[in-house]
Amino acid sequence: MKKSIFSRIGIKSIYTSITAVFAAGAIVFSVVQIQSVLGKPEQYIGKTVTLIDFKGNLNVSDADLYDLIGIKVGDKLSLPAINAATKNIYNNGFFSDIHVEAKSYKDGVALYFIVIERPIVREVKFQGLSEINEQEMLEAVTIKEGEVYSEKKENESMQIILSRYQEEGLFNAIVKIRKEIIDEKLNSLRVVFLIDEGEDIKISKINLIGVHSVDAEDIMSIMELEEEGFIDDGTFKEYIYEKDKATIEEYYKTQGYLDANLEEARWDIRWKNPKKKDERVIVINYKVNEGDQYFYDGYDITWDDKFLNPYRKDKDNKPIPLFEKDKLEYYFEYTQGQIGNVFDYGKYMRDRGTINTMYSKEGYIFTRVIPERTTILLTKTDLDEKANSSIQKEKEKEGIDYYNIQKLRKILAENPELEGRKFLHTRFVIAEGDKGYIENIIVKGNKKTMDKVIRRELLINEGELFNSARVERSRQRVFNLGFFKNVNIEGRAGTTEGKINLIVDVEEQPTGSISLGGGYSTQTGFSIFTEVSENNLNGTGQRISGKVEFGPSRTAIEASWREPWIFDKPWSLTLSLFYMNSLIQTYSIDISDSDELAYYESESVGFTVGIGHRLFVNWGHYHRFSPMISRSTNPSSMVSDSVYRRVALEWQLKNKFTNGIYYDNLDNAFNPTSGLYFDFHIDTVGGIFGGDDHYNRYDPMASFYWWVFDYTFFNMIRKNILRRWRVVLEHRVSMSFTHLTAPVWKEQDSEENPYLEDIDRLLIGGYESLRGWNLYDVYYPDAWRQGGSHRILYGSELRIPVEPSVFWLVLFFDAGALYTNPNEYQLDESVTSDFKQSVYDSQLSLRTLSMDYFRYSWGFGFRLQIPVLPIRIYMAKRLEWDSSRGWFRNHSRADNFEFVFGIGDRRF
Repeated sequence: MKKSIFSRIGIKSIYTSITAVFAAGAIVFSVVQIQSVLGKPEQYIGKTVTLIDFKGNLNVSDADLYDLIGIKVGDKLSLPAINAATKNIYNNGFFSDIHVEAKSYKDGVALYFIVIERPIVREVKFQGLSEINEQEMLEAVTIKEGEVYSEKKENESMQIILSRYQEEGLFNAIVKIRKEIIDEKLNSLRVVFLIDEGEDIKISKINLIGVHSVDAEDIMSIMELEEEGFIDDGTFKEYIYEKDKATIEEYYKTQGYLDANLEEARWDIRWKNPKKKDERVIVINYKVNEGDQYFYDGYDITWDDKFLNPYRKDKDNKPIPLFEKDKLEYYFEYTQGQIGNVFDYGKYMRDRGTINTMYSKEGYIFTRVIPERTTILLTKTDLDEKANSSIQKEKEKEGIDYYNIQKLRKILAENPELEGRKFLHTRFVIAEGDKGYIENIIVKGNKKTMDKVIRRELLINEGELFNSARVERSRQRVFNLGFFKNVNIEGRAGTTEGKINLIVDVEEQPTGSISLGGGYSTQTGFSIFTEVSENNLNGTGQRISGKVEFGPSRTAIEASWREPWIFDKPWSLTLSLFYMNSLIQTYSIDISDSDELAYYESESVGFTVGIGHRLFVNWGHYHRFSPMISRSTNPSSMVSDSVYRRVALEWQLKNKFTNGIYYDNLDNAFNPTSGLYFDFHIDTVGGIFGGDDHYNRYDPMASFYWWVFDYTFFNMIRKNILRRWRVVLEHRVSMSFTHLTAPVWKEQDSEENPYLEDIDRLLIGGYESLRGWNLYDVYYPDAWRQGGSHRILYGSELRIPVEPSVFWLVLFFDAGALYTNPNEYQLDESVTSDFKQSVYDSQLSLRTLSMDYFRYSWGFGFRLQIPVLPIRIYMAKRLEWDSSRGWFRNHSRADNFEFVFGIGDRRF
């Protein structure tokens, strides 16, 4: 038991209460003083109003009250006018009492409205909260800061708090309210909810009564409430209890018991040990009426001629169905070969829903699918009766066994114990109706985010034909903004036939953050960062951020701002600037047969201006201009001659212009489980844009996600909560191709100042590209360790969730290769013959696109999605291609596992 909070209310609270009593007494005394000199307004009926005054109002101005009463100076006083004025003031909600008095004044009457104002809530606090988040509770209660206080809101808020605790399984929570005066002159209050959360009562026993035909353990496995045990904590929640009631009936229907129902369901709180009475527990009882079991006997599809759509006609100008029968049946889960199986109501409902889905994609949202079910007893008598029915005889003329009589007779002959069982034959009658159009789109739930930020992500508009696929994609796009916990879109009937209203219901989440985290790069190592960001600035969808990063090998400062919709058009604008200082490791080629690394510092300053444009549903293009000045300093003694030349050049200008196009239909931008992302961009560096670097780089990239199965294992385990535990397979391919250009506006010696700097060469290895291999791996060809001009990477990951939003186990396979352009290297006498040969052997050609040229690795590990510090840890082993076997084998000179560490999604 938790200690009651009420024992801790101190002297300060008593003093505050006494002060409040004296303040209220002073107001009452002043009102009595005023009333002693004033008379009843009824005495002055018919006289002209010459003065109107207000007494007792503190937070509501005289002008606002004057607008409310409806009586003006110069009006003739009447009793209905006085009553209406009193009613208007009271209905305003700011006052607990209103009294009207009058006296003679300047040949007329002076009216005095004497009010007692309700206090204003300036602060709402909670004491004793631990099981429920304070921000969630602030949003739930009806007493709000800046609003008037009332006893009605007090009672509502207390009931809301108690309900929340009952949902969490805390049934004997106690809530009281303490009111503290903050400012007597402004009549403002601090409201403090004092909460004793009470005892956390666990579920001791769940009883299933009347369960005979199915395994009770199967039912228990799909229920979310569970008995307290070694693994399960036995927490009771009312809404899950109600959900489990429906789950039990749904399970029975999937087992063919279509008439099953819960005769009774109840839960009780009892003493775990009635003698000791030291701990209370919850016992839940479900009483089931199972009914008969049904078996599947096939489908038929037909159309109601009166409700065929008028847009599709045959050669005789008669309406015909929108879909062919075979096309609908192609998407059904049930097939003709499953006749005789237990009737799975869930599968049946999905098949029925398939028809509605296909029609709704074409805009026919009012299509009705009316099932006509025929029950057939597996007896000779009933089979003979169905065999002689008119519809059976009629279909037999077309060569169709409508009721599958021959199949049922065979089942009866082979399984006589099934005699008398019930088989269901279903005829779907489709009433197509007319197309449905969207009348209104209503956005709700957004308190901070502007309506337009949500509406501009929608792929549907008012007045357009309804399309279910575009509605679902719209929901995904709104969710992918990252501003909302949940996004739902529901349809409701419009004002006229053929119209529908769409309700976009969102639940907001915090979008601003001050973060302290870490990062890791194979080339620059560890670093820590502090970032301040707001992803939804003033509810406009704009993003502004500032970041400072520091580590032994890297220091960076970055600030950026992004407007995703310029002038409410699907064009984005991004501005950013940065400073970076990095310690770069590189491989020295000047000492033969050495794998010792060298280092130098790279310092750069620049900014980026970028625009983007979204096209169609999932396409978009973008363009960025990124000028940057940089220099290399402090080279170590082992660096190559090219680094020394770069140091001597001091500050260099690099102008990069990027043009790209992409396709994105991922279901979730933050944790994708299905969909495709494709990007192709071209970096134009230097050339007509000036600067000291001159090359073009072409980068196609694609990643594909597919969830193989979830933890229900294709519905073998019937537990709804397991459906979000999806095992996901990711395939990722990336390619880069570089070719040198030349300066346009100046002369430049490419030997002294290369068009492609060493730092811009492509590398391979490390967490980012080829796990298990190092950036300058000793088992690479010599040319690879110097960096390449072209690169091909492939990665495949199987992600197995341990907790879907936080932790996954990973099994992976990586492949990659680097390629050179010999004319980009200074292959003079100072370069070893082995290196020259390696450069020529690494040219991009059909020969080097072979399997034995690539480097490979496989491994396992995990992904831990800690906020601002997403950790990736793997064990990886090098592989090589065995041409004689036509398959992979462990690397002949390095077959041990390598530890691989990464922070963040820095993969290629």
